Amino acid sequence: MARISGESGESGESGESGESGESGESARSRSFTAARALISGREGVVGIWRDIGAPPANYEAKPYALDRWSTPVRLRTLTAELLSGIYYDVGDCNETSESVCVEYRGRGEDGTCALIHMIRPSPSDFAKQLIFVHNYAALRMERSGEIMTEMTDILSFLGSVGFLHPDRTRRTFELLTLVLNVTGLIEMRVKHALTCRRPVEYSPQIQPMIPTPGHGSLPSGHATESFAAAFVFYALLSQARSARIKFDSDDPTFEQLMRIAERIAINRTVAGVHFPVDSVAGMKLGLALAEFYIARFCGGRFLKTHAFDGRGFDGDFCYEDWISEFVDDPQERNAKSDSGRKISGNTRAEVPKSCDLNHLWDQAVAECQLMIGVVGKSR
Repeated sequence: MARISGESGESGESGESGESGESGESARSRSFTAARALISGREGVVGIWRDIGAPPANYEAKPYALDRWSTPVRLRTLTAELLSGIYYDVGDCNETSESVCVEYRGRGEDGTCALIHMIRPSPSDFAKQLIFVHNYAALRMERSGEIMTEMTDILSFLGSVGFLHPDRTRRTFELLTLVLNVTGLIEMRVKHALTCRRPVEYSPQIQPMIPTPGHGSLPSGHATESFAAAFVFYALLSQARSARIKFDSDDPTFEQLMRIAERIAINRTVAGVHFPVDSVAGMKLGLALAEFYIARFCGGRFLKTHAFDGRGFDGDFCYEDWISEFVDDPQERNAKSDSGRKISGNTRAEVPKSCDLNHLWDQAVAECQLMIGVVGKSR
């Protein structure tokens, strides 16, 4: 399964695998021999021009019109939809920024709601993390196969928990590819805002086993993308089992997805291109974005503003140390929130559902029901 995280080309730009469907079209359209054959074939059969009768009606501009388009077009359309309303507060252009806030503003709203506020560690915080990077290098030979595969493919690892196949579960695969593509774009803007050095820039003894990517270190793109995709994938499976999305940290499926995402993130430290704190930041950003995506996909969810403060961070990365704030009961969250959308300054906000994104979500849920053997279950 070819995807995508990646810093092969680099994290966030890997979504081009989702556009592989164009390869067949481009091969046909660019073949001079094929073009000549089509020209001569038409001349041999078209005959005398005849006026058409009543012209066909335009397509309806409804979400189901997405089903008429090719996969690359669907992904581009839905990428634009999922990114719409995202803003980045990095302060004044003339100031040195130590933080960035990822925000959302809905159509017709005056204010924004903050999804996550991130503050970068100090250089001394990063320097203290070098010992972890150095010690993890002992695992490079053992994990080299994983590391090299994960440079361009995350979904194969997550898909090993559930039955995920680009043809048999194509809408689920497409939805998760969309999540990875959009997350890659957002994470790059956050990386640029925080401009953190890579481990090899602190010590020549790190000697990464792969080329150091050409962008900032924090947050880790692999951590951001893998946790975002894992969280959304679990939400799909959860809704496929019942009409309610619930994140249960005791569920073996949830635990396996989180452990896979954690291992993907840690492998970047093993490779020598990330600090453990990068993975913490990436996990928190990825899960905060996943909550936002799920709200846009299916609505009816209140979001909490999250925060990452890397100043003074000391220690290794373990997903279990940070997961609790993301697995509270969504019904309980709704009960604690007043009705209506909250804007900046509040800790909770309701994000409106997108009809186009919801159409893809429903298709993916139906596939997941077949995947886990829940056939004909009404939502």
